[in-house]
Amino acid sequence: MSDTLAERLLAALPESVEPAAVEARRHFVAAGLPTPKVESWRYSSLRGLQALDPAAGHTPAMVTPELAGLSGTLATLTAGGWTLNPDAPAGLSLSVAATSQTDAAGRDARSLLQPEPGAADAFRLLNQAGTTECLTLDVAGTVNGIWRLALQHDALGLSQSRLQLNVCAGASITLMEHWFGADEAAGLSNVLLDVDLQAGAQLTLIRLQETGAKAQSVQQTRIRCAAGAQVSLVVLEMGGLWSRHDLQLQLAAAGAIAKVHGLVALQGRQHHDTQLALTHAAGAAQSKTLWKAIANARARSVFDGLITVAPGADQTEAHLKTANLLLSAHAEIDTKPELVIEADEVVCSHGATVGQLDDKVLFYLRSRGIPMALARQMLTLAFGGEVLSAVADETLRAALAERVAVHLPQGPMD
Repeated sequence: MSDTLAERLLAALPESVEPAAVEARRHFVAAGLPTPKVESWRYSSLRGLQALDPAAGHTPAMVTPELAGLSGTLATLTAGGWTLNPDAPAGLSLSVAATSQTDAAGRDARSLLQPEPGAADAFRLLNQAGTTECLTLDVAGTVNGIWRLALQHDALGLSQSRLQLNVCAGASITLMEHWFGADEAAGLSNVLLDVDLQAGAQLTLIRLQETGAKAQSVQQTRIRCAAGAQVSLVVLEMGGLWSRHDLQLQLAAAGAIAKVHGLVALQGRQHHDTQLALTHAAGAAQSKTLWKAIANARARSVFDGLITVAPGADQTEAHLKTANLLLSAHAEIDTKPELVIEADEVVCSHGATVGQLDDKVLFYLRSRGIPMALARQMLTLAFGGEVLSAVADETLRAALAERVAVHLPQGPMD
């Protein structure tokens, strides 16, 4: 199946003679698509893509959802194309250019790959082989407010996009990556997001993924932090039928700080897989990661969190915690926090918990006249509250809490 699917995916790509695209295509053909034998893909089968027609196109565009607390929308993605806001805020410039120009400017994503990419890199290679345009955001100063990228998953076939975010030394921005879409959009979205934070730069990135009920998606996000750079990530994964997010962060120099908060809320037969790789490449850097998952019905959540402290990265401080809530006897949560430490004089910790709602607390709420469905929703929303508290703006935090509540169980436990 994988070979046939790989052939169909390649056949749907536009022809290109650009060196980067040709090389990516060659590597993709050699590596093939990942199978469960690839460790990072052992829980995410591609069987659901077997019937995909990569050339099927897109559904009609839908209206961008309202979301309180935002300052505006910078760019909108529909049918694989970008529409830019001509009134970008001060300190930020937006552009859409051919990927060949992006590569020529020294932002070639190939530099982020291993020397010999394999099946684990298949979807990044597929994107590099077939994406012709890249949205670039250059942040040169302090950008006030909270700005959205409205990213519509409207694919019936294969849809690919690429984004590059560059935050200059001392600059800062708060950005929301908002994925949404209609339930009819049953295709595959394949996205690359590369972020470069220069010395002293600050980025708050909020990812809200609430695509349609049949959506399938793969995204690779890679973030590099220079000396003194700070990144705060709040990730909310709630939509789609099948989704995967490869999130890689590199703290490349002293003083870099990464804070990662993630919440996955799944129902029905939803499947979501997050592969987190956080590397402390230099000493005197800090990271703190909290990842939570809620699974109901026959949903499945996967989290593989790896923190690597490289040789010589002394005085590193890194903490990883994952907490998980099973709301059904048929749901499944696979979670694996890992630490690889190759330096001395570090402060590191990791831990994982998996449990169910406390029957005593449920009984207490029921005894106060609260219906079972509402009691369960209250407790599960409280479970995710620690993640939502990482959103500083009260208005936006309340709006996101409402979004999360929609994806929490409404009926009796299976």
